Amino acid sequence: MAHISSSSNVVYKNEKGVVCNCNCLANVVQAWTDDNPGRRFYSCEKRKTGDEYDCCNFFQWYDVEKPHGWQRDALIGARNVNRQQREEIKSLRNKIRALRENMGPNSTDLKEKTEACDACEGLKREVLILNERSRVYRNVLITSSVGFTVVLGVFIGVLKW
Repeated sequence: MAHISSSSNVVYKNEKGVVCNCNCLANVVQAWTDDNPGRRFYSCEKRKTGDEYDCCNFFQWYDVEKPHGWQRDALIGARNVNRQQREEIKSLRNKIRALRENMGPNSTDLKEKTEACDACEGLKREVLILNERSRVYRNVLITSSVGFTVVLGVFIGVLKW
C-alpha cells in the first residue's frame, strides 16, 4: 500500500525551543496522513520543498500519542472532505479562467447579442399589443357595420310603408 505524506501549511509556535540538526529553531507542523491525522511534529524550518529537503530532514513528534478511535476517523473524514472541496474549487477556478479567456475580445459581441435579444423581446410585446388592438378595432368595425345595416333596413322598411 502506498504511503501518502501530507502536512499543513500552518506552523505552530515552538514553545519548547527544540532545534533541528542544522541548529535552526524547529517548526511545529501538523501531519495529515492516514496514520497520523492532525498529529503535530517538529520539522526543520527549511524543510521539504517538493521531493527534496533544503537543509536537514529533522523530524520529531510533538504530540506523543497517535490519534485513535472515532477522533482519528473524524479527522480523516474531515481531511478528505477538505481535499475534495479544494479540488472542486480548483476545478471551478480553472473553468472560470477558461471561460474568461474564451470571452475576452468576444465580450462586446455578447453584450451586443444581449441588447439585440432585449430589443427583440420588446418588439414581440409591441406586436402582441398591436394584434390585440387590431382585434378590437375589427370587432368594432363589424359591430358598426351590422348596426348600420340594421338601421338602414329599418329606415327603408319605414319608408315603404
